[in-house]
Amino acid sequence: MSVVVKEIAAPGIAKIAINRPGKRNAVNPEARNALIDAVSNALGDDKVHAIVIGSTGGHFCAGGDIDSMANLDVVSGRIRMRENHRLVRLLAEAEKPVVAGVEGFAVGAGAGIALLCDSIVLTESGALGFPFFRIGLTPDYGILFTLARRVGHAKARQILLYAEMRKGQNAVDIGLADELVPDGQAEARAIERAQEMAAMPPHVFALTKRHLAMEPQSLEEALEMEAMSQSLAFVGSELEEGRSAFLEKRKPEFR
Repeated sequence: MSVVVKEIAAPGIAKIAINRPGKRNAVNPEARNALIDAVSNALGDDKVHAIVIGSTGGHFCAGGDIDSMANLDVVSGRIRMRENHRLVRLLAEAEKPVVAGVEGFAVGAGAGIALLCDSIVLTESGALGFPFFRIGLTPDYGILFTLARRVGHAKARQILLYAEMRKGQNAVDIGLADELVPDGQAEARAIERAQEMAAMPPHVFALTKRHLAMEPQSLEEALEMEAMSQSLAFVGSELEEGRSAFLEKRKPEFR
């Protein structure tokens, strides 16, 4: 049985999910490597316009597989983290839309994977959690960077230092997730949201994602970024199509 499943969930939308339901989809090295391959293939496939990170067996991801952490030393632990960071960078730097559909628990590394996505759809009984201290670990999978950008530094500090779980509506209220849906509907809604973003002009969408990731620290830096990207957009076919669609009072077709 494959530890990661990939399917075309809708035209142009690839769904990728860890498939270890007996472990609540905990990430071990095999699953991590399979995720890296699946995400890389989806990002490199011109027929895939957006990616949904979903789940099997009712839970998004229970974090890192504790059993796979036995007998690590400093050297092997650092190698493990470098491999984990390959997945982090793939998701963080993806130019295509990436949406997480979170059913059940997304904790530890699972929460980290969700936070690397452009949008998070969460179910009413679902939860994102950060219980690293409870097993003697520090936050990983980029969480020290992504969590504060989601909820603000002060709240991120409290969530991490108290090893909190944030559930359902509360997670949405603080900005940890973007949308709340009834149980069992996270994947379907995530696919819809992925389709909405996939319909955007892909070139300028990618530029904007890049700029958001760079997070300009001053107005002048932001203005310089937009001057460079907008000058590229001015000479692109996407503006031509968008302008024609506006004048013809029709929906633009950027692909």
